[in-house]
Amino acid sequence: MSQPIVTLDFFKAKELLEKEIPNEEYQFGIEKEETNFRYKTISSSKEYILDAIGIIKNYIENFRVYTIEDGYLSLQTLSDNLFEPEKNLSSRLRIRFSYKSDLKIEFSKRGEFSLKEIQALISLVRFFSQNKSETKKDPKGILTKLGAEVYDPLIEEAKGNVLDFSSVFGYESVKSQILESLVFPLRNPEPFFEITKFTRLKPTNILPRAVLLEGEPGVGKTTMAKIASHLCQIPMVYVPIESILSKYYGESSQNLAMVFDAVSLFPQAMLFLDEIDSLATSRDDGMFEATRNVLGVLLRKLDGFAGRGGTITIGATNRREDLDKALLSRFDRKIYFPLPTEDERAQILEGYAKHLNFEERKQISAKLLNASGRNLRDFCDYVERRWITQRLGRETEVGIPGFAFYLDSLPEFRWKP
Repeated sequence: MSQPIVTLDFFKAKELLEKEIPNEEYQFGIEKEETNFRYKTISSSKEYILDAIGIIKNYIENFRVYTIEDGYLSLQTLSDNLFEPEKNLSSRLRIRFSYKSDLKIEFSKRGEFSLKEIQALISLVRFFSQNKSETKKDPKGILTKLGAEVYDPLIEEAKGNVLDFSSVFGYESVKSQILESLVFPLRNPEPFFEITKFTRLKPTNILPRAVLLEGEPGVGKTTMAKIASHLCQIPMVYVPIESILSKYYGESSQNLAMVFDAVSLFPQAMLFLDEIDSLATSRDDGMFEATRNVLGVLLRKLDGFAGRGGTITIGATNRREDLDKALLSRFDRKIYFPLPTEDERAQILEGYAKHLNFEERKQISAKLLNASGRNLRDFCDYVERRWITQRLGRETEVGIPGFAFYLDSLPEFRWKP
């Protein structure tokens, strides 16, 4: 049974608009028995118009393209039941975009707007208002408000935090692939443009647009991306998945679009989407409408970044099999991070227990089968806390734990391989 449509009379609609978009200039009135809303903003690309259609789709499920011309697009809403014939198309909402110069948006309808229609136009105004002010804003500020972290290697190095491949033990194959897929293309892109002039009938851009890092949690995917950021001397925008997802319908896809738009303001940047499988699960398993909208924005933005030199998107996942096939196809390179070997675990332990010799560390690593780098760090943290706790209140100096104490702590250390 369909839900009743909630409508707002003119004065209630006007009150809601004044409350939700108080600082925006728009026209809202009644002309020739039609309720009209008009909004004008700066010139905008076709990509933004596609984003606008996605926002409308978040609130209004059924509509058709009424007119499409160069610089002009008109949409008309349809009945909630597509199997029922339309009785009065003239009473349906019309949405017009004119974008030859400045972008003009118009909502018009005979009679009252529904609540969903008002919510759609409020979201559109907020979206274009954000884009209008972005050119005057620092992208770091925009991204911080969206819950993303801008990792700037220049600032980190000024603090004395320098990362390079020596910070990670083992993973020689992974390091080589990171150089090929991230570091060299970002640091020296010209050869990637030039080579196809001599090898192909039609020269193309072979710079990677997106790289997928896959592997168990704690194997160093984020750390390796930060190392690439240092080697290239460009910022890395880290986006935890919880900063994108919203409990409000439609906001997740808008948040994601805003992240991409803000990152594009950097001359060069790496965009790191952590746990990307939570954003874009496979459509083969069924998908909620809101998730489908997020995936659609992600695919469209990745395609938009493809022709943009100096910016690469990095996705991280430990569940590649759950990713949508269309999304997987957007990644030019997939880099697998295996769990460290026994010798690599012994090398990693040197960073957290340098007073132990290699043979002692290797004996410990043999007991921590299938442990990730994060597991090894957690183990050493646990040993040191246990050591200090057992010696608090004693007259003797705290000192440092010996090899025997590390072995003794292994049975008590609970972790999930």
